[in-house]
Amino acid sequence: MKRNGLGVKSFILGFILAVTIFISEISFATNGTQMIGYGSKSVGMGGADLAIANDATAINANPATLTGLKSEIDFDFTAFGPQVHHTSSAGDTDGKNPYFYMPLLAYVSGGSPISWGIGVFPQGGMGVDYKDKVKNAMGQTDSLYSNLSYMRIVPAVAYQVNDQFSLGLGLQLGYSTFDMEYTPKAGMEFKNASSLAYGARIGALFKVNEQVSIGAIYNTKQSFEYDGDFKYNNPAIPMSASGKSKFKDFSWPSEIGVGISYKPSDELTLGLDVSQLQWSDAVNKPYLAPDIAGFTTIPFTMEWENQTVIALGGAYKLNDSLTGRLGYNYGKNPVPDKNLNTLFPAIQESHLTFGVGYESGGPMTIDGYFVYAPEAKQTNAAGGNTEKMSQTTLGIQVGYKF
Repeated sequence: MKRNGLGVKSFILGFILAVTIFISEISFATNGTQMIGYGSKSVGMGGADLAIANDATAINANPATLTGLKSEIDFDFTAFGPQVHHTSSAGDTDGKNPYFYMPLLAYVSGGSPISWGIGVFPQGGMGVDYKDKVKNAMGQTDSLYSNLSYMRIVPAVAYQVNDQFSLGLGLQLGYSTFDMEYTPKAGMEFKNASSLAYGARIGALFKVNEQVSIGAIYNTKQSFEYDGDFKYNNPAIPMSASGKSKFKDFSWPSEIGVGISYKPSDELTLGLDVSQLQWSDAVNKPYLAPDIAGFTTIPFTMEWENQTVIALGGAYKLNDSLTGRLGYNYGKNPVPDKNLNTLFPAIQESHLTFGVGYESGGPMTIDGYFVYAPEAKQTNAAGGNTEKMSQTTLGIQVGYKF
C-alpha cells in the first residue's frame, strides 16, 4: 500500500511539471476568460457543482464537498475549439481556429473528519489568431494575435464539522502566459511573457437533509504582472525599438457563489449555481510599461463589468452502468461595446452541455461531455470592428477509486 501511494504521488508531481510546460500553448474563453466547469461530470451538468460532490475535481469547485468522497484520482482531457470572426473597414476575416488540448489531474484522499487533495487545473484564458490575415495602417498584410492562458496547482483540505456541515480551503499557485501581436509590421508585439499569482478558495457545504444540500464559495482575486519581450515598429517615421516590458494591472477576478443540489430519487440529481465574477476590479485599465528610453506606458482601456453566471444541470442514472447529463450555463458578456478589442473578445454567453458516464462496477469510471456555445456577436461602433465567437468542446475523463 505504501508503494502504491508513493507511485500515485510521483505520478501527480510528474504530471504537474509536464502540464506547467504544456499549458503555455493553450488559449480559450468561456465566462469572460474562465472555464464553465472542471471535469467531465461538472461540465456535463453545465458547471453546476458547488453543492455536489462529483469527484476529485471538487478541489477547484467547492473544496468543502471533498468530505463526501472516497480516495480517488481523476484525469480529464479536453479538446476546445473556438471559432472567431473579425470584421472591420478593411473587410471580413476568419481566425485560424485549431483545437486546443487541455489536461487536468486531481487526487483526493477521503477520510473522516478530514479529507485532502491536490490537483492541476487549466483555469481559463482567451486568444485569437489572425496572423497574416489583416491590413495595418500602411496597407500591408499583417497580424492580430493574442494568447492568454492560466493554470493552477491547488492543494486543498476539507473538515467535516458534523453530519450536516463541512468547511474547505484550497490554496492556489497560478501560472499564466501571455503573447500578443498588434500589427507588428507597423505596430507592436509583446511576447514570451509570464507571471505567477497566488490565491485561495474557501468553501462551505450544508446538508439540509438526504435530498437537499447547499454549497457556497469565495475565491480571492489573483493579480498578475507579466514580464516579456517588447518590439515596436513604425515605418512611417521610420522608427523601431525593442527591449523588455511589463504588462500590469491585469487580474483574475474574485468570485462568490452559492449552489443548491436536489436529489428527489436515487437516479436523479439536479443542481443550480449562481455566482458572480468581479471583473470590474480585475480587468479595468491594464497597461504595457516598456523598459525602453523614450517610451511611456501604453494603456489598454478595457473596463470590464461584473458578470453573474447561472449554471443549471441534471444527472440521471439510466441503469447500473450508465448516467446521462444535461446542462446550461449563462454569463452575460462582461465587455462593454465601447471597449471591445479584437485581441480580447471574451464575449461568449450561452453554453449547452451534454454528458454521459460509465461505471463497470469496479474501481474505474469513464465520463465524457460535449459543449456547444452558439455564436455571440458584438460591435464597437467607435472602433469600427465587429467580433463573433462560437465554441465546441469535447472532453473525456477517467477516474480510479481506491
